[in-house]
Amino acid sequence: MLRALYLAAFFISLLELIVFYESRLGKNNQNRMILFIVSFVANYGCAFESFSSTVGEALCGTQIYFIGNTLTFVFLFFVISDICTFKLNKHIERTFFLVAFVIMVLVAVCNHTDIFFKNLDIQMYYGSTFLLKDFGILYFLYPTFIVITFLACIGVSVISIKQERKISVRTVKYLLVILIITILAAGITRMLRVKFEIYPFINIILLAALLAVFKRASMYDMSENLINVYNQRQEYGYITFDNRRHFLGCNEFAQKLIPELQKAVIDEKLNIKDSLYYSIILKWIDEWETGDKNELKIINGEITAMATIRYIRNGDRIVGYLVEMRDVSLHQKRLDNLEGNQHSLELQVEEKTQKIVHIQDSIITGIASMVESRDNSTGDHIRRTSEGVRIFVDQIKKHKEYDYLDNTFYLNVIKAAPMHDLGKIAVHDAVLQKPGRFIPEEYDEMKEHTTEGAKIVLGVLREVDDENLKRIAVNVAHYHHERWNGEGYPCGLKGEEIPIEARIMAFADVFDALVTKRCYKDAYDYDTAFEIMEKEFGSHFDPNLGKIFLECKTALGAMYSLDALLNGR
Repeated sequence: MLRALYLAAFFISLLELIVFYESRLGKNNQNRMILFIVSFVANYGCAFESFSSTVGEALCGTQIYFIGNTLTFVFLFFVISDICTFKLNKHIERTFFLVAFVIMVLVAVCNHTDIFFKNLDIQMYYGSTFLLKDFGILYFLYPTFIVITFLACIGVSVISIKQERKISVRTVKYLLVILIITILAAGITRMLRVKFEIYPFINIILLAALLAVFKRASMYDMSENLINVYNQRQEYGYITFDNRRHFLGCNEFAQKLIPELQKAVIDEKLNIKDSLYYSIILKWIDEWETGDKNELKIINGEITAMATIRYIRNGDRIVGYLVEMRDVSLHQKRLDNLEGNQHSLELQVEEKTQKIVHIQDSIITGIASMVESRDNSTGDHIRRTSEGVRIFVDQIKKHKEYDYLDNTFYLNVIKAAPMHDLGKIAVHDAVLQKPGRFIPEEYDEMKEHTTEGAKIVLGVLREVDDENLKRIAVNVAHYHHERWNGEGYPCGLKGEEIPIEARIMAFADVFDALVTKRCYKDAYDYDTAFEIMEKEFGSHFDPNLGKIFLECKTALGAMYSLDALLNGR
């Protein structure tokens, strides 16, 4: 019976390893992969022991099990520290490895010395072979190491919560529950003097739980999600450099545009002899640093891309550069196909029109930023909510029930997003800049920003010919604080009486308010923010759009994490 259970534990751990690898939950984290491998090794050793027929075979299985289990706890601690964004000191890591190494050496030589195991024999128990053994004078190192490692895991989890790190609190609490249940189960079996090893079964439960934790945690891991977002948007590419111009990485689009990047060495400077594009890009970065902020056009065969630069920051210090590229090949091809003077004139008109539109957008964004600068609690709210709206509408486009909305509508919503709070220019500074919650009279004045905003937006866009843009922008400014249940302001609109553009804006506006620190509240982690909003589907928010908004978790988490990195927060 026990043989079958140990064999099942072995194959389940193998299955968990395969699932982990195939789900690519640890492609950027070697500690996670090693954890699953050594746990699999430990379970193999236990299964091997249960099928042994001699003392030598049983001892071999026990040695494999103890070595695998010791390393399992070492890498469990490292993985939990990673999840909790807790950077371990090198000396701590080396101490754990040193103690584990000593234990593994003692296990490996236990058939030649009595200091770890002694008086070895075998016994059958419920159809399974077990190695009978007395414990030597240094055996205490193993259980002591296990207990200390468990306590260290719990300590790291508790500290990360108390320090309010940018992590999912619910995920860390989930980890704590898993760890406490595990150590209690192990302790109880030792107290009851259970003859068979329970750790193989604890391991498979622990790894199954960690699979769920990794899946949730990966949603908010900036480095992985940044790659995911760019890979999902196949028309975008990136190349990253540190502040010494050392190459740090790129995605497939960048390699397609500049094939030589496939052979570029990470953490080394690009050799300008390998590609003409290298010298162009590096010179462009230098020019960017001196104040020339022009975009760079890169052409390779049928691919044309426009590139811009964003700084990567650590606090207030610039630590690198993100060269962001967008594919404009179709637009370029259409322009290249224009022939004759008439087409040349059309090209010039189109370019002038685009410049005018760009100037209009810049002026509008500038006005919005000026208004935002008076509000000391919402730094960069305009930029983040605008990007949030873009991510949201990109997801809405994928749903057939919204096919009646065309690309022009979505583009206009994105353009309207920076104007949603223009009405705050009519709110007194004493109210707008109050470092705390409003009293009823102040709240009533603040609510007027929606009505005033609609008037201001109409005035700002009075010379714009696009009536659809005017209507959408006015609606966004006027109704983005309406609620699905009719309890919002300023008009108390209910359900689909609220223009859909305002319902879209409400999601981005509230999400940004939740995940950023304000003078009257701390920032919520992304997990908690989505939970809070999901509870309001059908009351505050459109429930149908809400389901789609939940699909944006990964992209929004990546965007906000990248924003924090680039702006030193």
